[in-house]
Amino acid sequence: MKKIFTSIIFSLACLSITAQSQVEVTPKRKCATVQSNVPQQAAFEQWMQSALLKDNQFANSRKVSVVYTIPVIFHIIHSGTVVPARNISQAQVNSQVTILNNDYRHLSTDFSTYVTQPSFTTAAADIQVNFCAANVDPNGNVMVEPGIERVNVATKGWSALPYATPYIESTVKPGTIWDPTKYYNVWILEFGGADASTLGYAQFPTVPSGTAPVTDMVGQGGSASTDGVVIGYKYIGNVGSVSAPYNKGRTLVHETGHWLGLLHIWGDDGTSCSGTDYVTDTPNQAGENYTCPSTAGAVVTDACSASAPGVNYQNFMDYSDDKCMVMFTAGQKARMQAVMANCTRRLSLNTSTVCSGNGINNVGIAEQGSDGEINVYPNPAKGELNVKIDLLNAQDFTISVINTLGQTVKEIKHNQSNGGTVKIDLSDKTSGIYFVTIKCKSGSFSKKIILQ
Repeated sequence: MKKIFTSIIFSLACLSITAQSQVEVTPKRKCATVQSNVPQQAAFEQWMQSALLKDNQFANSRKVSVVYTIPVIFHIIHSGTVVPARNISQAQVNSQVTILNNDYRHLSTDFSTYVTQPSFTTAAADIQVNFCAANVDPNGNVMVEPGIERVNVATKGWSALPYATPYIESTVKPGTIWDPTKYYNVWILEFGGADASTLGYAQFPTVPSGTAPVTDMVGQGGSASTDGVVIGYKYIGNVGSVSAPYNKGRTLVHETGHWLGLLHIWGDDGTSCSGTDYVTDTPNQAGENYTCPSTAGAVVTDACSASAPGVNYQNFMDYSDDKCMVMFTAGQKARMQAVMANCTRRLSLNTSTVCSGNGINNVGIAEQGSDGEINVYPNPAKGELNVKIDLLNAQDFTISVINTLGQTVKEIKHNQSNGGTVKIDLSDKTSGIYFVTIKCKSGSFSKKIILQ
C-alpha cells in the first residue's frame, strides 16, 4: 500500500505534450495541474474513504453490481473550416465513443498484448460504466449528428482559435455547456498560447454540499458552468485527424478517469515514492512512464516497485503511449463507482433520458413485460447471439441490434409468431456495448449485451 500524503496538487488534471526544440519531435505526454486548496483535498479523500468503507459493508449483500450509463455531448469548436481540420468528422467522434465503452468495460483488444503479469491480469476490472452519444438536445430536438454540437467561433463573437486554458474556462465552456446534470460535456478544440502543447484536461467531481466531512467542495471540483473535459482535436478517437502516439483515444479515457475521481497512478510526487493515488491495488512507482516501456508487456521495475509485477505502466492513469494504456484496476473501479453513486452532477447522469431517442434508455432496460419476455444468450457474446422470445399471442415483431451511437446494425422481422429462438450473426461487428430490442404490438423489450 502506498504511503498517504495530503499535500497533493488537485484541481484541473491536464495532459500536455512538450517539444524540446524547433525540430519536429515525437510529442511527450505531460501533466500541468492547477494547485488547489490542500485542506479541501484532504477532506475529499476523507469523504472518499468513508464512502468506500460504507460500500464495502454492504458488498456481500448485493447480488448485482450497478451499471451506469453516461450520455456524452461533444462540443466541436471550429472556425468554419471543413472536416477533417478542427471541425472533425462524425466518424472520428463515433470512434471515440466506441473506445470509451470498450475501455471502461474491459474489452480492449490491446489488453492481452501489454498485460502479461498475472497480478495485473487479475486486478484489471470492468468499471461497469457505459457511454452513449446524446440524441436529444436541451430543447428536446432529435440531433442530426448524435452526440455532436458544432460551434463556429465566428458566430459566437469569440477570439480566433487556438485558445489557452483561461479563455476556455472563462468564455468557451460557460458559453456552450449543456446541462451537466444530463450531459457529460466534452469540448474538442485546438489549444494555443501557453497551452499549445496540451492534450487535454478535466474537472474533478464535486461532493454534495453539507456532506461530512466535506462541507463545501465548490472550487475543488469546480463550477457547474465549466464541468467536463477539454481535449485537443488531434487526440480524439482513432480515425481522422489523429496524431501518433496518442491516436487510439486514450487521452479522453484518461481524462474521464480524472472526471470520475481518479488521480495519477504515481501520486504526483516526483520520484520520492511517498505519493499516492489512494488506490491500494495500483503499485507504488517512482514517477510517470512514457512511450511503452515494454512492447511485449514484460515486467518493468523502478526504485519504488523493484520486483515483479513491477510498475503498472499499462494503467490508463499513467502517461504511456495510447497503444499500451489498456486497464483500470478493481480499486480504481471502486473509486469511480463511489463518485457515480454520490457526487454532484455525476449521479443524475444515470437517470438522464437524452439518449432515449436513439433506442437507449438510461433509466433502465426492461427485460420482460406483461405479455411476454426475452432471453439473450450468451452474454457476453462472441459472434453468434441467441434471442429467445416468448409471446403470449401470435403477432408481428421486429428484433433490432443497436449500438451506443443509436445506429441499427442488424434487424430481423417476423410475422404472426409467438417467438422462439432466433440466431443472430454479429461476427462482422466490432466488440463493445449493444442493445437488443424487440418491438411488437404488445410493447417493447430491451436487453443490454456485450460483444467480445
